[in-house]
Amino acid sequence: MSIVRSIRVAAAGALLAAGVFATASAGAAAPTDADFARHPTLGSPALSPDGQYLAVSVHEQENGENSYALAVLHLPDLKPVSKLKMNATYLPLDITWVDNRRLVLTTGQETGFAEQPAATGDILAVDFDGAHKRLLYSPDPDKRSSIGAMRTILDMPIGFAQISGTPTKANGHFYLTVYPYPRRGGADAQANKTLIYDIDSRSGSVEEIGSIDHDGYDFIVHDGVARYAYGEDNNLVEHVYYRAAKDQPWTELPASVVGKRLRPLTISPDGRHLYAIGNPDGGPDQLTISNLDGSGRQVLAANPRASIAGVEWTPAPHTPVAAVALDGKPSISYLGDSRYAAILKSLNEAFPDHFVDFADMSEDGSTILVRAVSDRDPGTYALFDTATSNLRPLYQVLPWIKAEQLGERRPFWFTASSGMELGGFITLPPHRVEKNLPTIILPHGGPLGVQHAWAVGSWDDMEAQFLATRGYAVVQVNYRGSGGRGKNFEDAGKRQMGTGMMQDMLDALKWAEQQGYSDPNRVCVYGASYGGYAAYFLPVYAPQGTLKCSVAIAGVTDIRVQAERSDTRRSRAGRNFLREAWGMDDPAYVAANSAIDHVDKFNVPVLIVHGEDDPRVPVQNAREMRAALEKAGKPFEYMTRPKEGHGFFKEQNNVDRYQLTEKFLQKYLGPGAPVAD
Repeated sequence: MSIVRSIRVAAAGALLAAGVFATASAGAAAPTDADFARHPTLGSPALSPDGQYLAVSVHEQENGENSYALAVLHLPDLKPVSKLKMNATYLPLDITWVDNRRLVLTTGQETGFAEQPAATGDILAVDFDGAHKRLLYSPDPDKRSSIGAMRTILDMPIGFAQISGTPTKANGHFYLTVYPYPRRGGADAQANKTLIYDIDSRSGSVEEIGSIDHDGYDFIVHDGVARYAYGEDNNLVEHVYYRAAKDQPWTELPASVVGKRLRPLTISPDGRHLYAIGNPDGGPDQLTISNLDGSGRQVLAANPRASIAGVEWTPAPHTPVAAVALDGKPSISYLGDSRYAAILKSLNEAFPDHFVDFADMSEDGSTILVRAVSDRDPGTYALFDTATSNLRPLYQVLPWIKAEQLGERRPFWFTASSGMELGGFITLPPHRVEKNLPTIILPHGGPLGVQHAWAVGSWDDMEAQFLATRGYAVVQVNYRGSGGRGKNFEDAGKRQMGTGMMQDMLDALKWAEQQGYSDPNRVCVYGASYGGYAAYFLPVYAPQGTLKCSVAIAGVTDIRVQAERSDTRRSRAGRNFLREAWGMDDPAYVAANSAIDHVDKFNVPVLIVHGEDDPRVPVQNAREMRAALEKAGKPFEYMTRPKEGHGFFKEQNNVDRYQLTEKFLQKYLGPGAPVAD
């Protein structure tokens, strides 16, 4: 029996027997509002370098309050080794093994001002049994000088920091990128500096291995030296710098090489070539290999209409074995015939209803943490032994929601009125007749560079399943400006938020109506963040009578509020985004594209939902719209919650939101389609 065949048989037998990776079947009741509101219990799984331990974050409820811990399990028996409770209101946001006993993690904190945890900027190190806990970085001046902090923390500037990888051979060290805060205030303040350090997680010793005089850059490290630095300037133009050694100056790669997009991934094991993602012409991003200076570019994997979104690698020395494009259901291009390509191929053939990838891998490649997702499964994890081809189920992200309870997310492509080819998904209500369905348009947030995907995982796509289980078809189009199609497609969305993007949504609705899925007399728009903006503005833009209602969650009604009060304006990247996308430097554009200026055209009932402590889209947006609608005598319903930020986080608040939403939709859109006999 071939390796592919033996792995496929072993994998399928193991997981199907365990009831994991199950396919959908008829007859299950819909998940409850509480099921959709409930947070995952486990998250951020990380495999130790020797493959003997799995670390996960744990979320629990104790007397109605959130409780968090870092848990370590022995493999493969899943025997608990430790459960390290975080201090009150703190939680692990990222988990990284630096050797077989020690981990580093970033932390978040719930505050009295927001239910959504906010990153603290603290970087901690701890042994897997809870010993030798150390604070390695913090932007908080008091913590930097505290007893529990390593003295070497003062060798790094105050700013925002993120864990940026580990050496190829685990040695207790990790890389930390620091984005310093500006030394002065003001709307245009910039630090003009990004640094990366090699940090010993035990001693706390710090070695700077790279810095560049630009804000917000990322680095590629090879053999302990930062060899590439890349990022965007204030005009959102991409730049890439290279150096041959630590003592050499940075040299910018020419525009003829970088083109519209070039994002380095890693240097080849022989140190002579660069693997990268990008497309100099601005089309869908490709996986490429080139000389270190970017010359001699060769395409290893490409898709004509979707960017390469992910790459699967062998253990060290790392070489790519597969590239993934999100063209409807993820499309996999296998590179060569290595053992790891065969394993990945066999797993995906064994579970055709899922997309399977490598979430993590032991240092020697003998143990692989496998992740499987689908349009009805937000994530199932399993452990694959490469010696025996045994696949052992570990856990599901949302075990209380079953695949058979959810709807199919059917990909579609069509030619829009602009002439562009657009793609998206229609989520069909489970166990209903797929014809003349009440329909909801659900735009994703962002909007630039974000996209809807086939596998449920994002907030937007899980909301689509909530609505589908209530009997509504949900249309989601990746309108111009969305990610996953290349730089040209993203740039096509600039200053099109209230015009071109709106038309793309209406074109997608028209497609669904022409296919017979949607009832043109029963349509609503529903979204959050930019999707909330669309829920306010599509009723203004669309021909009267197109929509029956709107549900706007954390949505922008007045671009002026964003320019003056949003936390987006506090960073260089945020200000660039507000200028390029929202046109905040053009008063005429702002007035033409703010729903608050067009209440006279807003003629559908709207459910307004907003967190009272939203820093991204301040609640003033909702309050101003409520006042304007009330003055104009137009119907609306209004829901806010204190201590909630950009979207509700507290489970009970989301249960309340779901219940209000269902009543609102039944009142104005009508009941969802009934379950078929």
